[in-house]
Amino acid sequence: MKLNILLLSLILSTISWGQIADKDYTIDQDKNIVFSQIIEGLPLQKGEIFDVARRYLQEAYKETKYKIIIDSPDKGIVAGEGVYLQFHEANYTPYAYFLDAPFTLRIDAKDGRARLSVITDYYTGKRININKTSEIKDRICDFAPINDEETEHKKLYTKAFSALHHKASITIAEIAEVLRSAHTAASEDEW
Repeated sequence: MKLNILLLSLILSTISWGQIADKDYTIDQDKNIVFSQIIEGLPLQKGEIFDVARRYLQEAYKETKYKIIIDSPDKGIVAGEGVYLQFHEANYTPYAYFLDAPFTLRIDAKDGRARLSVITDYYTGKRININKTSEIKDRICDFAPINDEETEHKKLYTKAFSALHHKASITIAEIAEVLRSAHTAASEDEW
């Protein structure tokens, strides 16, 4: 039984790692990590997609310190800044790590299509031991699993990247669902 559980968790971790290894992210010219997805077949025009995305960002960020940083109806682009607070915690004696990841959620709208992107560049947070707390600001692409040559924090940042990937996927799935359901909600309101 223990062997079956171990085998199952090994298979699931391989599947999860395989999804990351298949590069469903890109690294842009500024060394930002970009998780993105294109949603097609939306029965909405560019302006409607933009309006739904803007309302989503305004609602999602209304009671937090997040803010909308791009609001361009003509170009069909809206983006908001946020932070995944303590998205990953780890204890590697003698240190405990509490990682955050500032990110930008950007939605680019075209007729019937939207590109959803979560863009991030640094891990921030705290490294704590019994005597000292230090601030972390480490560029994501400088560490594992992206930089295979870095070995000192390989285990920490490999797990952190997997957790970050998961958070970005949830964010993208949430906005995708809002966009897909926008037309349905509008058509149900009509007589």
